[in-house]
Amino acid sequence: QAVKDQCNKTLVDLQTDYLDLYLIHWPVPEKHIEAWKALEELQKEGKVKKIGVSNYTIEDYEELKPHLTIAPVVNQIEASPLLYRKNTFEYFHNHQIQIQAYRILRKGASLENPVVIQIAQKHNRTPAQIIGRWCLEKQICLIVNSTKKNRMTESAQIKDFNLTTEDIELLDSLTTKESLNSFKTTYQSSIIRDTNIPFSSVRSELTID
Repeated sequence: QAVKDQCNKTLVDLQTDYLDLYLIHWPVPEKHIEAWKALEELQKEGKVKKIGVSNYTIEDYEELKPHLTIAPVVNQIEASPLLYRKNTFEYFHNHQIQIQAYRILRKGASLENPVVIQIAQKHNRTPAQIIGRWCLEKQICLIVNSTKKNRMTESAQIKDFNLTTEDIELLDSLTTKESLNSFKTTYQSSIIRDTNIPFSSVRSELTID
């Protein structure tokens, strides 16, 4: 009921009758399946047009899958050349679920990477445009977070050039074991943040790549 109450509040706050897309933020243990059922009800009631998930691993979706009557259209996750989770991307694409990337610039770390800068110079583009183009090459929908018009324009200008196979291979290689292990640690702490659920309930084995 809390999920439906929050959706109704959002509708009132936005002064609208429906939302285009509504996501589960984290697959909270023991709760995300019931949350998904609430989203399905909201879609059937016409209050949301499409529903999806966020921060789901392969294992989270496998747990949810038997309970689906409506499949999610999106899995919103952190993704960039510095956190390229190839097996996870392929899994969700194979299930016809769109990967939507957030934090693609990794708080600026992607922009300062020497390989990204080198490829940007080669194509006479900015590092941000190289990251954006990489997302398109991987069939990833990206979220650009900026209030500056020039940054928005820059981020939109990524469809009129292509990365070479060598470029993509170099960018793919930027993900380190440390980055993947850091992702796992962040996932395990965030999934129960602001809840009373013990850490013992958190999945210990998960696909991180």
